[in-house]
Amino acid sequence: MAPDPLDMLGDLPDWPGSRPPKNRTKSVPVALDTTNGARSKMYRINGEDIEMFSIGEAARALGRTASTLRMWENQGWIPRATYRSPAPRKNQLPGKVPKGRRLYSRAQVEFLKDCIVRFNLDNKNSEHWEAFKTYAITHWPK
Repeated sequence: MAPDPLDMLGDLPDWPGSRPPKNRTKSVPVALDTTNGARSKMYRINGEDIEMFSIGEAARALGRTASTLRMWENQGWIPRATYRSPAPRKNQLPGKVPKGRRLYSRAQVEFLKDCIVRFNLDNKNSEHWEAFKTYAITHWPK
């Protein structure tokens, strides 16, 4: 992992000049963004608020495309999405049943991020794809 660029600044204050500002509160450390800027939404599922990512936002968090996640589902490499957003009220395409968008929990996205590193899935010629498939199916978070 690359070093934090802010570490180069050392013990420098976070304000210009020699005196701290009078109206500024203490600085709060910034949390690391583990989702590559992907935005989540809160959904109420069985009376509990759960942070969920749409398939596009989950793909952004993983550094992949939504079609890649769909392909992983269709190939059986990961289980089908457990949750979906509410279906649209009208039929979008004639002859197709309206469904909501696939939703992934934060635990599922973090699990996939871990798998990408663990099984070297950035290398398309990796020999670990079968191991990834069995691991993902057996350890998939709910």
